[in-house]
Amino acid sequence: QQGEALFQTHENLEHLAMMERVLGPLPQHMVLRADRRADKYFRRGARLDWPDGATSRESMRAVCKLPRLPNLIMQHVDHSAGDLIELLQGLLRYEPAERLKAREALRHPFFTRDMRRGGYPL
Repeated sequence: QQGEALFQTHENLEHLAMMERVLGPLPQHMVLRADRRADKYFRRGARLDWPDGATSRESMRAVCKLPRLPNLIMQHVDHSAGDLIELLQGLLRYEPAERLKAREALRHPFFTRDMRRGGYPL
């Protein structure tokens, strides 16, 4: 079975808005350190210029229909999704230094838990 991209867009501002919608606000220190070319995506240098900067109503709808990450996972996985949500939150952290490394992810309870007892029907 083929999956879908989490953020299905080719527009930079829409992509950033989707990330904020699913993962939470972009860290202010990262926004402030961004290259000058990124200024066009932010208001007063710190907040994402969304929805004011949206190119269309369709773009606004595409962002608005996305749920937060835990709710997105719960749409596809049963009540035992806690470990999966925690794993994905670790892999999708904005701050690279805080993001789970591959080796750490493989040691996560989502992979190490006894599947016969816990089970993850995906």
